[in-house]
Amino acid sequence: MNEIIPSIYQLQIPIPNNPLGYTNSYVVQGDSECLLIDPGINTDDAFDSLKRGLSEIGISIESITQIIATHAHGDHYGLSGRVKQISQAKILLHDADKNFVNLWALNMDELIRETEQWLCSNGVPANELPPPWIGPAGTRRIEPISPDIILHGGETVSSGVFNFQVLWTPGHSPGHVCLYEPTHKIFFSGDHILPVITPNVSIRSQSDVNPLGDFIKSLNSVKQLDVNLVLPAHEHIFTNLRARVEEIIHHHQQRNLEILEAIKVEPKTAYQISHEITWMPELGGVSFQDLALWDKRMATTETLAHLEAMRVDGRVDKFTRDSIIYYQHT
Repeated sequence: MNEIIPSIYQLQIPIPNNPLGYTNSYVVQGDSECLLIDPGINTDDAFDSLKRGLSEIGISIESITQIIATHAHGDHYGLSGRVKQISQAKILLHDADKNFVNLWALNMDELIRETEQWLCSNGVPANELPPPWIGPAGTRRIEPISPDIILHGGETVSSGVFNFQVLWTPGHSPGHVCLYEPTHKIFFSGDHILPVITPNVSIRSQSDVNPLGDFIKSLNSVKQLDVNLVLPAHEHIFTNLRARVEEIIHHHQQRNLEILEAIKVEPKTAYQISHEITWMPELGGVSFQDLALWDKRMATTETLAHLEAMRVDGRVDKFTRDSIIYYQHT
């Protein structure tokens, strides 16, 4: 447990078998409300860690009144249902990610088939298709519980002490939101902006056509905020928001150049292009062949996000041959 400023605490909730190690969950204790931001992944260890962290603050789960998920990925939204069962807290989630949760709840088998077919059409071999609902944690990451309050961006969520502006920042997920407290100049960045690694921005078979374009726009929309303290959902707290935004934008510009070089001579599939990219450059660089199976999947879908963004910009074309999608330099 880490008290950031009076009434705002950070809890580190473990994520099993994941190099990130933990999700930074935040508790905001107010006069009238007690907010829990990103409760963590749905495992017993994570739930026990959450309970211990709350008890160190002197807060019981029963006293949580609102659960705010920056987005619906399992390491953020996963424990929302368990906490709600005990506390009767209201769950807040953006409308676009509510639809994502509903997809898992309504027709899992069809979703699996659709995702596998889509990956195969982008050149991914069948032996590199891990089940799409299983992440590095090796566990079901999302319980399909619907939110009580649907966010759209522009709302204010109050604890009685702090007033958080909800900022819609799509990219890492369609319904990702950040929270900004202008009086105290605090910014809860979720996975939108992390201090060391760049968030995964991927196209999926259920995604909007240009999530990377959305992500860059979202970055530019927040970089002018007057912020003293950035509270991310992973890694460590940091201060220079604008500089970090510029670093992330530069990273994606460099990746675009790598991809354009890869298809300079001949068309290739997204899977083939992924092999020619240096992954995790901020950590020294890893080749595609050395990535774990799940990371290869994410690398391919992130490559697709870049390709589709450049297709929208007119720098890349795509075509289908023998049911396989290829991309080429214009």
